[in-house]
Amino acid sequence: MDKNVLDKWLDGTHTAEELKALEQDPTFAAYRKIDRFAKQIELPPFDTEGSLASIKEKLANSQRKKPKVRVLPALLKIAAVLALVLVSYVFINALPTTINTQLAETTTLTLPDTSEILLNENSEISYQKNSWNENRMLSLNGEAYFKVAKGETFTVNTPQGTITVLGTQFNVTATNNTFQVHCYEGLVAVTYNNETIKLPAGNGVTVTNEILEQTKVFVNKPEWHGNESSYDNVRITDVLKDLEQNYNTTVSTQNIDVTLRFTGSYTHTDLEAALQTITLPLGLTYAIESEDSVIISTAKNKE
Repeated sequence: MDKNVLDKWLDGTHTAEELKALEQDPTFAAYRKIDRFAKQIELPPFDTEGSLASIKEKLANSQRKKPKVRVLPALLKIAAVLALVLVSYVFINALPTTINTQLAETTTLTLPDTSEILLNENSEISYQKNSWNENRMLSLNGEAYFKVAKGETFTVNTPQGTITVLGTQFNVTATNNTFQVHCYEGLVAVTYNNETIKLPAGNGVTVTNEILEQTKVFVNKPEWHGNESSYDNVRITDVLKDLEQNYNTTVSTQNIDVTLRFTGSYTHTDLEAALQTITLPLGLTYAIESEDSVIISTAKNKE
């Protein structure tokens, strides 16, 4: 069967000759039955315009229910970014700069005003590097030597007391058991327990039994700069504690007078020489048991 002729018959555009040709085909009778059955089916009426209006209304309602997104004007966006940058800048500037040293380590740092600080071993110092001109305060725990730039001033806070710098060179020792300030040049003001003492060059203060005592300084810089430790009327127990740290050893004592005081220096490079320097002037003896153990005793006990 010719499909093109069948399509014309279904559309009603066939000719009489084409219909005669179809009728000669045995399968055409089946197509006629299908055609008659289809024409008997009645479809319900369809309101095209009404359905289109209903669809448009549903679309409009769905659009109204969508959340509204407000777009910030360009100026507001710029303001928000600038505010974020400002907050970040303030936060970063508020962070302190902290430097610390380990055992047998020293380091030198330069402040923004060109003042120099030599930090001794086992010490820590912190300050506001990014806002130094507005916040001229440092925190020190341990020992440090300060060489202040001419005309500059700042304050050093320690757990024990406060030192106000007035353009000078000075040394501060602030540990759990010791608070000592020596002035080598210029003038510093030391405050301890609400008591303030001004120290000119060649003077120092030491806290003994929670009392601020003035002392004399006979050298032009602290001996630890040259791998030495220097003391002026310091309790022997404090000297031996420093010796333990400097040589990473344990010092035990046997029947010594804990009220003894030591004035002098000892080297950081020779343990036996250091022990001789400390014990001989005080009538003590020593024994090096091992690399990490030393015993200090009185001369009569040694015998």
